[in-house]
Amino acid sequence: MKKLLIFFLVILLFSKVSAQTLIRDTLFFKNGTMVIGKMKTVKLGLVKFDIDNIILASIQLRNIRTMTAVTKIFRVETIRHDVYYGNIYPSRKEGEVIVVSGGDSIAVAVVEISVLYAYRDAFMQRFSGNLSLGFNYTKSSSVGNVNYDNKLFYTARKQELGFAFAGNYSITDTLFNRDREDWSLKFNHYFSPVWFGTILGAYQRNLELSMLRRIQEGLGAGEKFLTKKSLYAWYRGGMVLNQETNTDNETSGTLAEVFMQFEFNFFRFIKPKISLTIAQTVYYNLSELGRFRNDGTVTLSYEAIKDLKFTLNFYNNYDSKPPVEGSQTFDYGATYGITYKF
Repeated sequence: MKKLLIFFLVILLFSKVSAQTLIRDTLFFKNGTMVIGKMKTVKLGLVKFDIDNIILASIQLRNIRTMTAVTKIFRVETIRHDVYYGNIYPSRKEGEVIVVSGGDSIAVAVVEISVLYAYRDAFMQRFSGNLSLGFNYTKSSSVGNVNYDNKLFYTARKQELGFAFAGNYSITDTLFNRDREDWSLKFNHYFSPVWFGTILGAYQRNLELSMLRRIQEGLGAGEKFLTKKSLYAWYRGGMVLNQETNTDNETSGTLAEVFMQFEFNFFRFIKPKISLTIAQTVYYNLSELGRFRNDGTVTLSYEAIKDLKFTLNFYNNYDSKPPVEGSQTFDYGATYGITYKF
């Protein structure tokens, strides 16, 4: 009787562990061990995994034999530009997982997963972004400078909405100058995992280039052409319409431009945690032939603590034919600040 009781206790314990493994996210390693907890993200070759609310671990993807991620619906992007939504189940084949979406089951190699994160059905949970603010002051000139660079994103299955607003202000004892402002609203719809169409609107101000106000509306299309473990890049092109007002309060009417935009991202998610983003846009004016413009930024960030970064940002603006004749054609600068990511 005692042996029978021990047998049932062992079976009960094994069943409890097995059930826990099945309903919890689990990582199975190539060395035969496993950990149970909550899957956070996979990005650039690193798995962020919450081990039973004890520690948030960063694990190299290449060390994982297979995995289970069933506590949420996950979005899975591969280096082959495939995108899937579903739960993740272990495969009998080493180095592979099964993505189950509806009635479909898709085998995916573990090392080919470039991005994995929980797809949030709740409306508010689909928002993400960052807030960046910087300030400096010199007593000798009695001039203070404020800069901000903030972004807000909304992500659905095939749509992305992004709002970005950046600016540089100078402050003295008697004046407050809005030297430079760059605000934009962009909507992307994905026709495939890599191809997308864009509707955009923007507002720009640059006193160095004699631009008091530029309102911009446009359409375009683009492609995500690079999605590697530590690299991400895309381009898009299209046409925009501009309405400009210069610092002499003269208006331009509607000006048509064609544009090409490129963005390159490099990420490092092991210490030191740094990221580099290079974004450049070139415009050619169809209404004022011979007029070229260029807007760009280079942003370098270092994550000091979780979700908090020190940021160094370089910006450049060029206009071959500025709105006021004889004005500067090139503006550039560098700003630094603290960025909070949410």
